[in-house]
Amino acid sequence: MEPTDPAPSSESPDTPSLIAPSLRAFLHDIVDYAGLFPPSDLPLQEALENYAEYRREPEAWILSRFVLPVRRLPDLTPHQHLFKHGDPFLFSVLGTGGRTPDAFLDAFRRDLDVIDTFDDHHAGRTQVQVMEGLLPPSLLESADADVAAFFDRVDRALVTTGTAQLDLFFEIPLDEETLAHLPPLCAAIAEFNSRQPVPPRCEIGLKIRCGGRTPEDIPPARSIARVICACRDAGISFKATAGLHHPVRHYDDSMEKDRHGFFNLFGAAVLAQELHLSETDVQAILLDDVEDNFQFLKEEFGWRDLRAHVDGVEHTRDSLATTFGSCSFTDPIHDLRDLDLI
Repeated sequence: MEPTDPAPSSESPDTPSLIAPSLRAFLHDIVDYAGLFPPSDLPLQEALENYAEYRREPEAWILSRFVLPVRRLPDLTPHQHLFKHGDPFLFSVLGTGGRTPDAFLDAFRRDLDVIDTFDDHHAGRTQVQVMEGLLPPSLLESADADVAAFFDRVDRALVTTGTAQLDLFFEIPLDEETLAHLPPLCAAIAEFNSRQPVPPRCEIGLKIRCGGRTPEDIPPARSIARVICACRDAGISFKATAGLHHPVRHYDDSMEKDRHGFFNLFGAAVLAQELHLSETDVQAILLDDVEDNFQFLKEEFGWRDLRAHVDGVEHTRDSLATTFGSCSFTDPIHDLRDLDLI
Protein backbone atom coordinates (compact mmCIF):
# COMPACT_ATOMS: atom_id res chain seq x y z
CA MET A 1 0.00 0.00 0.00
CA GLU A 2 1.47 3.37 -0.97
CA PRO A 3 2.15 5.76 1.92
CA THR A 4 -0.39 8.50 2.47
CA ASP A 5 0.40 12.16 2.02
CA PRO A 6 -0.25 14.58 4.87
CA ALA A 7 -3.52 16.47 4.74
CA PRO A 8 -3.62 20.27 4.70
CA SER A 9 -3.61 22.17 7.99
CA SER A 10 -7.28 23.10 7.55
CA GLU A 11 -8.24 19.54 8.53
CA SER A 12 -11.53 19.29 10.45
CA PRO A 13 -11.13 18.49 14.17
CA ASP A 14 -12.86 15.11 13.94
CA THR A 15 -10.46 13.70 11.35
CA PRO A 16 -6.79 12.85 12.03
CA SER A 17 -4.51 15.26 10.17
CA LEU A 18 -2.25 12.64 8.58
CA ILE A 19 -5.01 10.90 6.62
CA ALA A 20 -4.76 11.42 2.87
CA PRO A 21 -7.64 13.50 1.46
CA SER A 22 -8.38 10.78 -1.11
CA LEU A 23 -8.76 8.16 1.64
CA ARG A 24 -10.90 10.52 3.67
CA ALA A 25 -13.19 11.09 0.70
CA PHE A 26 -13.24 7.35 -0.06
CA LEU A 27 -14.17 6.22 3.47
CA HIS A 28 -16.24 9.10 4.83
CA ASP A 29 -19.57 7.82 6.28
CA ILE A 30 -19.07 4.52 4.47
CA VAL A 31 -20.03 1.92 7.12
CA ASP A 32 -23.63 1.33 8.15
CA TYR A 33 -23.26 -0.53 11.43
CA ALA A 34 -25.38 -3.70 11.47
CA GLY A 35 -24.31 -5.35 14.71
CA LEU A 36 -27.77 -6.91 15.18
CA PHE A 37 -27.24 -9.14 12.17
CA PRO A 38 -25.16 -12.28 11.47
CA PRO A 39 -22.50 -13.24 12.15
CA SER A 40 -22.37 -10.82 15.11
CA ASP A 41 -26.04 -11.26 16.14
CA LEU A 42 -25.67 -8.90 19.10
CA PRO A 43 -28.50 -8.02 21.50
CA LEU A 44 -30.06 -4.63 20.73
CA GLN A 45 -28.65 -2.90 23.82
CA GLU A 46 -25.10 -4.07 23.13
CA ALA A 47 -25.23 -3.14 19.44
CA LEU A 48 -26.68 0.29 20.18
CA GLU A 49 -24.12 0.97 22.91
CA ASN A 50 -21.38 -0.07 20.47
CA TYR A 51 -22.71 2.41 17.93
CA ALA A 52 -22.81 5.19 20.55
CA GLU A 53 -19.19 4.41 21.46
CA TYR A 54 -18.02 4.30 17.84
CA ARG A 55 -19.53 7.77 17.33
CA ARG A 56 -17.06 9.10 19.92
CA GLU A 57 -13.96 7.40 18.55
CA PRO A 58 -11.35 9.01 16.26
CA GLU A 59 -12.65 6.85 13.38
CA ALA A 60 -16.22 8.15 13.76
CA TRP A 61 -15.88 9.90 10.39
CA ILE A 62 -16.00 6.44 8.75
CA LEU A 63 -19.28 5.53 10.49
CA SER A 64 -22.70 6.22 9.00
CA ARG A 65 -26.05 4.81 10.20
CA PHE A 66 -27.28 2.16 12.63
CA VAL A 67 -29.20 -0.62 10.86
CA LEU A 68 -32.22 -2.38 12.37
CA PRO A 69 -35.62 -3.75 11.31
CA VAL A 70 -38.29 -1.06 11.27
CA ARG A 71 -40.44 -3.12 13.64
CA ARG A 72 -37.73 -2.74 16.32
CA LEU A 73 -37.73 1.05 16.36
CA PRO A 74 -40.09 1.13 19.40
CA ASP A 75 -37.62 -1.14 21.24
CA LEU A 76 -35.10 1.73 21.25
CA THR A 77 -37.13 3.87 23.67
CA PRO A 78 -35.61 2.32 26.84
CA HIS A 79 -32.19 3.32 25.49
CA GLN A 80 -33.09 6.89 24.54
CA HIS A 81 -30.59 8.31 27.05
CA LEU A 82 -27.94 7.44 24.44
CA PHE A 83 -29.55 9.90 22.00
CA LYS A 84 -28.92 12.93 24.21
CA HIS A 85 -25.29 13.45 23.28
CA GLY A 86 -23.73 14.73 20.07
CA ASP A 87 -25.35 14.80 16.66
CA PRO A 88 -28.69 13.04 16.11
CA PHE A 89 -28.56 9.27 15.83
CA LEU A 90 -29.04 8.20 12.22
CA PHE A 91 -30.84 5.02 11.22
CA SER A 92 -31.34 2.81 8.19
CA VAL A 93 -34.29 0.48 8.69
CA LEU A 94 -35.15 -2.80 7.03
CA GLY A 95 -38.71 -2.51 5.79
CA THR A 96 -41.32 -5.22 6.25
CA GLY A 97 -41.70 -5.65 2.48
CA GLY A 98 -43.99 -7.94 0.55
CA ARG A 99 -43.88 -10.38 -2.35
CA THR A 100 -46.34 -8.38 -4.46
CA PRO A 101 -46.61 -4.61 -5.00
CA ASP A 102 -49.91 -4.50 -3.08
CA ALA A 103 -48.48 -6.44 -0.14
CA PHE A 104 -45.36 -4.27 -0.13
CA LEU A 105 -47.37 -1.03 -0.14
CA ASP A 106 -49.69 -2.16 2.64
CA ALA A 107 -46.66 -2.93 4.81
CA PHE A 108 -44.88 0.23 3.65
CA ARG A 109 -47.69 2.47 4.91
CA ARG A 110 -47.56 0.79 8.31
CA ASP A 111 -43.76 1.11 8.37
CA LEU A 112 -44.01 4.83 7.62
CA ASP A 113 -46.36 5.29 10.58
CA VAL A 114 -43.83 3.53 12.84
CA ILE A 115 -41.02 5.76 11.56
CA ASP A 116 -43.09 8.92 11.96
CA THR A 117 -44.03 8.03 15.54
CA PHE A 118 -40.42 7.17 16.39
CA ASP A 119 -38.92 10.38 15.05
CA ASP A 120 -41.66 12.52 16.64
CA HIS A 121 -41.14 10.85 20.01
CA HIS A 122 -37.42 11.58 20.02
CA ALA A 123 -37.84 15.21 18.96
CA GLY A 124 -34.93 15.70 16.59
CA ARG A 125 -32.48 13.44 18.43
CA THR A 126 -33.01 10.65 15.88
CA GLN A 127 -33.51 10.51 12.14
CA VAL A 128 -34.51 7.54 10.04
CA GLN A 129 -32.87 8.42 6.74
CA VAL A 130 -33.05 5.21 4.72
CA MET A 131 -35.29 2.18 4.27
CA GLU A 132 -33.90 -1.00 2.74
CA GLY A 133 -35.95 -3.88 1.44
CA LEU A 134 -36.43 -6.49 -1.24
CA LEU A 135 -37.98 -5.35 -4.48
CA PRO A 136 -41.22 -7.33 -4.86
CA PRO A 137 -40.17 -10.34 -6.97
CA SER A 138 -43.09 -9.96 -9.38
CA LEU A 139 -41.64 -6.63 -10.53
CA LEU A 140 -38.35 -8.14 -11.67
CA GLU A 141 -39.93 -9.31 -14.91
CA SER A 142 -42.80 -6.83 -15.14
CA ALA A 143 -43.41 -4.35 -17.91
CA ASP A 144 -41.73 -0.98 -17.49
CA ALA A 145 -45.11 0.68 -16.91
CA ASP A 146 -45.84 -1.63 -13.97
CA VAL A 147 -42.53 -0.76 -12.31
CA ALA A 148 -43.11 2.96 -12.85
CA ALA A 149 -46.65 2.66 -11.45
CA PHE A 150 -45.28 0.91 -8.34
CA PHE A 151 -42.75 3.68 -7.71
CA ASP A 152 -45.52 6.28 -8.11
CA ARG A 153 -47.60 4.48 -5.49
CA VAL A 154 -44.60 4.48 -3.18
CA ASP A 155 -44.31 8.24 -3.64
CA ARG A 156 -48.01 8.78 -2.94
CA ALA A 157 -47.68 6.81 0.29
CA LEU A 158 -44.83 9.10 1.37
CA VAL A 159 -46.90 12.20 0.54
CA THR A 160 -49.95 10.87 2.38
CA THR A 161 -47.93 10.09 5.49
CA GLY A 162 -46.24 13.48 5.34
CA THR A 163 -42.75 12.00 5.23
CA ALA A 164 -40.28 14.81 4.63
CA GLN A 165 -37.36 12.66 3.49
CA LEU A 166 -36.70 8.93 3.29
CA ASP A 167 -34.45 7.29 0.71
CA LEU A 168 -35.20 3.74 -0.43
CA PHE A 169 -32.76 1.02 -1.49
CA PHE A 170 -34.37 -1.98 -3.15
CA GLU A 171 -32.41 -5.21 -2.93
CA ILE A 172 -32.29 -7.40 -6.01
CA PRO A 173 -30.87 -10.91 -6.45
CA LEU A 174 -27.70 -11.03 -8.52
CA ASP A 175 -28.71 -13.94 -10.74
CA GLU A 176 -28.51 -13.87 -14.51
CA GLU A 177 -32.28 -13.63 -15.00
CA THR A 178 -32.56 -10.56 -12.79
CA LEU A 179 -29.48 -8.91 -14.26
CA ALA A 180 -30.97 -9.26 -17.73
CA HIS A 181 -33.75 -6.90 -16.59
CA LEU A 182 -31.38 -4.48 -14.86
CA PRO A 183 -31.20 -1.66 -17.48
CA PRO A 184 -34.97 -1.01 -17.65
CA LEU A 185 -35.24 -1.22 -13.86
CA CYS A 186 -32.44 1.32 -13.44
CA ALA A 187 -34.07 3.55 -16.06
CA ALA A 188 -37.38 3.46 -14.16
CA ILE A 189 -35.60 4.39 -10.93
CA ALA A 190 -33.78 7.25 -12.67
CA GLU A 191 -37.07 8.55 -14.07
CA PHE A 192 -38.66 8.46 -10.62
CA ASN A 193 -35.71 10.30 -9.06
CA SER A 194 -35.77 12.96 -11.79
CA ARG A 195 -39.35 13.89 -10.86
CA GLN A 196 -38.64 14.46 -7.18
CA PRO A 197 -38.96 17.97 -5.74
CA VAL A 198 -35.92 19.93 -4.61
CA PRO A 199 -34.81 18.91 -2.05
CA PRO A 200 -36.00 15.39 -2.88
CA ARG A 201 -38.56 13.69 -0.67
CA CYS A 202 -37.25 10.29 -1.71
CA GLU A 203 -34.50 8.97 -3.93
CA ILE A 204 -34.45 5.31 -4.90
CA GLY A 205 -31.35 3.18 -5.36
CA LEU A 206 -30.40 -0.49 -5.50
CA LYS A 207 -28.98 -2.71 -2.78
CA ILE A 208 -26.62 -5.59 -3.50
CA ARG A 209 -25.60 -8.46 -1.26
CA CYS A 210 -21.89 -9.28 -1.53
CA GLY A 211 -21.71 -12.25 0.83
CA GLY A 212 -23.51 -14.42 3.33
CA ARG A 213 -23.26 -17.59 5.36
CA THR A 214 -22.48 -19.98 2.50
CA PRO A 215 -20.11 -19.86 -0.48
CA GLU A 216 -23.13 -19.72 -2.77
CA ASP A 217 -24.11 -16.39 -1.19
CA ILE A 218 -20.99 -14.70 -2.59
CA PRO A 219 -21.85 -13.32 -6.04
CA PRO A 220 -19.32 -13.44 -8.88
CA ALA A 221 -17.42 -10.28 -9.67
CA ARG A 222 -19.00 -10.10 -13.12
CA SER A 223 -22.45 -9.71 -11.52
CA ILE A 224 -21.31 -6.88 -9.27
CA ALA A 225 -19.58 -5.21 -12.22
CA ARG A 226 -22.85 -5.27 -14.15
CA VAL A 227 -24.67 -3.55 -11.30
CA ILE A 228 -21.98 -0.88 -10.92
CA CYS A 229 -22.03 -0.07 -14.63
CA ALA A 230 -25.84 -0.18 -14.91
CA CYS A 231 -26.24 2.20 -11.96
CA ARG A 232 -23.55 4.49 -13.34
CA ASP A 233 -25.15 4.57 -16.78
CA ALA A 234 -28.59 5.34 -15.34
CA GLY A 235 -27.30 7.89 -12.84
CA ILE A 236 -28.63 6.11 -9.74
CA SER A 237 -26.95 4.97 -6.54
CA PHE A 238 -26.41 1.65 -4.83
CA LYS A 239 -25.49 0.42 -1.37
CA ALA A 240 -23.96 -2.93 -0.45
CA THR A 241 -24.21 -5.34 2.42
CA ALA A 242 -22.74 -8.60 3.74
CA GLY A 243 -19.25 -9.98 3.39
CA LEU A 244 -17.33 -6.70 3.15
CA HIS A 245 -15.47 -6.68 6.48
CA HIS A 246 -12.03 -6.42 4.89
CA PRO A 247 -10.56 -3.87 2.47
CA VAL A 248 -9.18 -6.14 -0.25
CA ARG A 249 -10.39 -9.32 -1.89
CA HIS A 250 -9.12 -12.36 0.00
CA TYR A 251 -9.48 -16.11 0.32
CA ASP A 252 -11.71 -17.38 3.12
CA ASP A 253 -10.44 -20.75 4.34
CA SER A 254 -13.69 -21.59 6.12
CA MET A 255 -15.73 -21.09 2.94
CA GLU A 256 -12.99 -22.17 0.55
CA LYS A 257 -13.85 -19.21 -1.63
CA ASP A 258 -12.67 -15.65 -2.30
CA ARG A 259 -14.51 -12.82 -0.56
CA HIS A 260 -14.98 -9.32 -1.92
CA GLY A 261 -13.21 -6.28 -0.43
CA PHE A 262 -14.61 -2.80 0.10
CA PHE A 263 -11.57 -1.16 -1.53
CA ASN A 264 -12.33 -3.28 -4.60
CA LEU A 265 -16.03 -2.47 -4.66
CA PHE A 266 -15.87 1.25 -4.02
CA GLY A 267 -12.64 1.70 -5.95
CA ALA A 268 -14.23 0.00 -8.95
CA ALA A 269 -17.22 2.33 -8.66
CA VAL A 270 -15.01 5.44 -8.46
CA LEU A 271 -12.96 4.52 -11.51
CA ALA A 272 -15.97 3.23 -13.43
CA GLN A 273 -17.67 6.58 -13.01
CA GLU A 274 -14.71 8.88 -13.45
CA LEU A 275 -13.06 7.00 -16.34
CA HIS A 276 -16.19 5.36 -17.78
CA LEU A 277 -14.66 1.90 -17.60
CA SER A 278 -16.17 -1.15 -19.29
CA GLU A 279 -17.69 -4.01 -17.29
CA THR A 280 -14.57 -6.05 -18.06
CA ASP A 281 -12.29 -3.38 -16.58
CA VAL A 282 -14.54 -2.98 -13.53
CA GLN A 283 -14.47 -6.74 -13.01
CA ALA A 284 -10.65 -6.70 -13.07
CA ILE A 285 -10.62 -4.24 -10.14
CA LEU A 286 -13.11 -6.35 -8.21
CA LEU A 287 -10.91 -9.44 -8.67
CA ASP A 288 -7.63 -7.84 -7.55
CA ASP A 289 -6.24 -9.26 -4.29
CA VAL A 290 -3.02 -7.20 -4.15
CA GLU A 291 -3.23 -4.53 -1.44
CA ASP A 292 -0.51 -2.31 -2.93
CA ASN A 293 -2.47 -1.88 -6.16
CA PHE A 294 -4.90 0.38 -4.26
CA GLN A 295 -3.28 3.76 -3.67
CA PHE A 296 -4.50 6.70 -1.63
CA LEU A 297 -2.52 9.77 -2.57
CA LYS A 298 -3.00 13.36 -1.51
CA GLU A 299 -5.12 14.39 -4.48
CA GLU A 300 -5.90 11.07 -6.18
CA PHE A 301 -7.18 7.58 -5.62
CA GLY A 302 -5.40 5.05 -7.80
CA TRP A 303 -5.57 1.45 -8.83
CA ARG A 304 -2.53 0.25 -10.75
CA ASP A 305 -2.04 2.96 -13.40
CA LEU A 306 -5.58 4.36 -13.24
CA ARG A 307 -6.27 7.56 -11.30
CA ALA A 308 -9.28 9.53 -10.08
CA HIS A 309 -9.03 12.99 -8.52
CA VAL A 310 -10.30 13.41 -4.97
CA ASP A 311 -13.24 15.46 -6.31
CA GLY A 312 -14.24 12.44 -8.38
CA VAL A 313 -14.03 10.20 -5.33
CA GLU A 314 -16.38 12.54 -3.46
CA HIS A 315 -18.74 12.70 -6.44
CA THR A 316 -18.91 8.91 -6.70
CA ARG A 317 -19.58 8.48 -3.01
CA ASP A 318 -22.34 11.09 -3.17
CA SER A 319 -24.06 9.87 -6.31
CA LEU A 320 -23.19 6.24 -7.06
CA ALA A 321 -21.58 4.10 -4.31
CA THR A 322 -23.06 5.19 -0.98
CA THR A 323 -22.40 2.84 1.98
CA PHE A 324 -21.98 -0.78 2.94
CA GLY A 325 -23.60 -2.56 5.85
CA SER A 326 -21.31 -4.45 8.21
CA CYS A 327 -22.06 -6.32 11.42
CA SER A 328 -18.60 -5.23 12.60
CA PHE A 329 -17.15 -1.75 12.67
CA THR A 330 -13.95 -2.87 14.38
CA ASP A 331 -12.88 -5.35 11.67
CA PRO A 332 -12.55 -2.72 8.93
CA ILE A 333 -10.89 -0.29 11.35
CA HIS A 334 -8.32 -2.87 12.49
CA ASP A 335 -7.44 -3.70 8.89
CA LEU A 336 -7.05 -0.03 7.98
CA ARG A 337 -4.73 0.41 10.94
CA ASP A 338 -2.72 -2.65 9.96
CA LEU A 339 -2.24 -1.06 6.53
CA ASP A 340 -1.03 2.15 8.21
CA LEU A 341 -3.79 4.14 6.55
CA ILE A 342 -5.43 5.50 9.68
